[in-house]
Amino acid sequence: MAAPLSVTPAVKGVLARLQDAGHQAYIVGGAVRDLLLDRVPKDYDIATSATPEEVRHVFGRAARLIGRRFRLAHVYCGRTCYEVSTFRREPSPEERKTRATDDGVMIWQDNQFGTLEQDARRRDFTVNAIYYNPLREPHFRDDCGGIPDLRAGLVRAIGDPGLRLAEDPVRVLRALKLVAEYGFRLDSSLATPVREQAPALSRSSPARLYEELLKIARKPYCAETFAACRQYGLLQHFLPAMDRLWDGSAGELLRRLLAERDRRLGGGEYSHSRALALATAAFAPAWLAMGAPPGGLWEHNEGIEKTLRESVRKSYSPLPVPRVLTARARDILLLLPRFRQPAAKRRLLRHPEYRYARELY
Repeated sequence: MAAPLSVTPAVKGVLARLQDAGHQAYIVGGAVRDLLLDRVPKDYDIATSATPEEVRHVFGRAARLIGRRFRLAHVYCGRTCYEVSTFRREPSPEERKTRATDDGVMIWQDNQFGTLEQDARRRDFTVNAIYYNPLREPHFRDDCGGIPDLRAGLVRAIGDPGLRLAEDPVRVLRALKLVAEYGFRLDSSLATPVREQAPALSRSSPARLYEELLKIARKPYCAETFAACRQYGLLQHFLPAMDRLWDGSAGELLRRLLAERDRRLGGGEYSHSRALALATAAFAPAWLAMGAPPGGLWEHNEGIEKTLRESVRKSYSPLPVPRVLTARARDILLLLPRFRQPAAKRRLLRHPEYRYARELY
């Protein structure tokens, strides 16, 4: 693992400019995991000793500072955006507090800058704390034992597992995403805290949970991810409507649809459309709400638009899915029965959601 791994020239360029300006800079997180597992990374996160203002000074107008809870820079190379974050240290209990009733465990603000060593120790799981620099030796910094855990397929928390999850309940979801996507297993010291901290997910920002939902939808591991969430008691706090129907006939239909969707998406046979992903997962509750027969579709009737719109909305409540996406998902579902009506073929072809409805059908 000492030899340089294949990294895109644009990423090397970002690292080189930071290093030439006198800063440390490494690829970290999911991209390093994928590179070590011979996968092609979907995106790259870069960690550096430079502050966000120093990153902007290096890249000028190509850098944009974002975030309040976690300040970082977006560096643009053409149409591609790279997240560049400053090394952080673990905040003290007093620094974590932003509310009078806060107990100082959950991290609401995370902008205390530190060293690479401190940054590694404050991360969630060992496999996410591997730093890679393709430009200089030694190429890897692995202060937390992430590479051996990656070889063993193990999700292990850095430090105390219960505290690490309590700091940010979204980490429970991220642990299970690692299980689903990579076939990893939870370390024995992590399994119980994951179950215990699952209810705390409701304290997380709905906007952050919606972003996590979109990340799940972008990859061909939806069925495994939701199954892992169900197994560890997380699904009821993430997508309550999905949890409620999981054990019934609609749940069986949901799992079959998601498994087939994942298979096709992994083979390049299914669109990455967010609206289609939402419609696919909302089909089973819509099928249930419309009283469709087993293995069949509902009939188009008066009031169907309202029923389907409510079904889609309830499928993802309380997440703040934009209305434009719920409307598009509803329209995709609305079109499905019309594929069995030859007379409607010409009108179907003109509908803006025809392509996605055809894929789901």
